[in-house]
Amino acid sequence: MKTLLLIDGSSYLYRAFHAMPDLRSPDGRPTGAVYGMVNMLRRLEKEVQFDYSACVFDAKGKTFRDELYP
Repeated sequence: MKTLLLIDGSSYLYRAFHAMPDLRSPDGRPTGAVYGMVNMLRRLEKEVQFDYSACVFDAKGKTFRDELYP
């Protein structure tokens, strides 16, 4: 049986944004959140066996998280 790994991209990006220092590219653009998220995804790829994966993000506007954590 094939395995699909669903990744909560919004959660991963939020965690990476708040966990990483203020890393920036040579021209000054912030890169810490992207760097942190890519590292978390690479770690996940090594630790979990799967055939397919999808990284999904919350839609723009209010989500279920707003009801859980007002």
